[in-house]
Amino acid sequence: MRPEYIIDTPWYTWDHMTSEKKSIDIEFHEAVYPVRVSIYETIRPGSVIQILAQDSNNNWIQLWVESSQIVPPKSRLFSPPLSHPCDFKTKMLRLVFKDSSRTSSTQVYVMLIGTSDLILPRNPNESLSNLLKRINSMYSQHHDDVHNLTADSKSAHLDIVHLQRNFSEYCVIYKSKRRINYKSNLKHKKCKKAFKEVIPGYVQPLGQRYSRRILSKSYKEPSRCSLSALPDEILLKIFKYLDLVTLCRMNEVNNGRFDILTWDPLLYTRLNMRWIKSDKYMCDIFCYFTPRCKYLQQLDLTGSNFDVNVFVIFLDNCGRRLTHLRLRDCRMDLNPVLLKISETCKNLKELDLSYCHHINDEGFSYLEGLNNLEHINFISTRITTECLCKILQNNQRMRESLLLISTNNDAVLIELANSCHDLEAIYLLYPHGLTSQGINALANCKNLQKLKLFLYVYPVTDDSLFRSLSSYQHLQEIYLDFVVLTDHRLELLAQCKNLKMLDLYRAKLNIPDNYSIILKQCPKLQEFHLKFCNISDQLVNKWKDRYPHVSVYTYK
Repeated sequence: MRPEYIIDTPWYTWDHMTSEKKSIDIEFHEAVYPVRVSIYETIRPGSVIQILAQDSNNNWIQLWVESSQIVPPKSRLFSPPLSHPCDFKTKMLRLVFKDSSRTSSTQVYVMLIGTSDLILPRNPNESLSNLLKRINSMYSQHHDDVHNLTADSKSAHLDIVHLQRNFSEYCVIYKSKRRINYKSNLKHKKCKKAFKEVIPGYVQPLGQRYSRRILSKSYKEPSRCSLSALPDEILLKIFKYLDLVTLCRMNEVNNGRFDILTWDPLLYTRLNMRWIKSDKYMCDIFCYFTPRCKYLQQLDLTGSNFDVNVFVIFLDNCGRRLTHLRLRDCRMDLNPVLLKISETCKNLKELDLSYCHHINDEGFSYLEGLNNLEHINFISTRITTECLCKILQNNQRMRESLLLISTNNDAVLIELANSCHDLEAIYLLYPHGLTSQGINALANCKNLQKLKLFLYVYPVTDDSLFRSLSSYQHLQEIYLDFVVLTDHRLELLAQCKNLKMLDLYRAKLNIPDNYSIILKQCPKLQEFHLKFCNISDQLVNKWKDRYPHVSVYTYK
């Protein structure tokens, strides 16, 4: 018998800022005998401190609990040795997190690897976890890390692959309270099913989300037909599902046909090359992908370092179909890049230049030549009001704007209202010179759904903002920071009948219970976030009992 299933889940985000939960339950589509639970943790590694599984009697059984170990502050692939015998099937896992007051997010990607029939080591004195540790030591240079069987991500899960290929040497099937010898049951139907290889982590492309999927629900051992015997059309469909690293390695296979197929430009419509710090490496990457990216549409270079001249040449060759470009936190002079974008990337819809501090007004002026922009992020840049307004005039399809303006915000809001009637979301940080004139102008944006204002430096001193908010018919999400709330302003907010989420940060209100008017009069409200707003747990619990359809989150 060889294990039959590999099941995985989408990215699951557990956020200290938006949840009071200390644990999450994740349900899979199929029940299996657990062999491994792998967790990819980002942002705050070491946050998962316990893993439990639910058996057929709905009892929660502990598979692993945190032991004393030092976890470095970086993302990691974590697969602890399971402490329980795991002689039961499960389709439900529970992850328990550290109880921390730190306001940060923890993002976890969970994979459950299991078998359709119970397997046991041939050595009755050895547990399956210890067996995997022993096999793991043959592949991983970090096998001395007894707390993590995948500390070396390059050799992650090779121990399971080895077990799959040499199953009869290490394990037997356990069935009907007796062990079944693998060699004596080669004709058994179950024994002919194979483990499916663990698929490398998939990089999320721009504009897409992860979806839950089951891999190899009922995988049958293939006939004596090699992969190379498949027609080109089928191979190209398979290649489309490969992650970028695996796809690039396919042309190294000793098969000239694979090399030719991997040059198909339709395989390279999205590239994600975030946080690559080596200029030389990035130069090699641009050279490698230039002949392949004839149809490139989405490119993410967030936080990467690269030679600007090399990138300009890359855009000249591959940028004509580009629709999404993210250059967030690229700390070099991007003025030549913006010039090339204005000349070449006429189909650009999304442009993220946030935290790019070395673009001057001349560089931004090049963007006035674009007219298809729908999403822009210019937070923490040096763009001026005049230049921004000209960009908005020429891009009247704008739907989302993330801006940090240090001069005249009224002029920007008025321009948005006059030129961008399809505007759905605006995030305005540190608004300077914001008055009722600019706020009232946004009423012309009939489709406005999301509004975020950070009012710490320039607080609103009259009711114009709240009066305008109540007139936005489609407003669904409101974020207000450092705002002073009176009863009258709360009444105006409560007139947003389509409001689904209200997020208040350090709001000032004399009587906290007066917030309840929002819960009473906003029938579509789903989430109410109160961050550092001096709200008692007793009051929150009363709201939760009275308004069970609303999730109330507090942060202190």
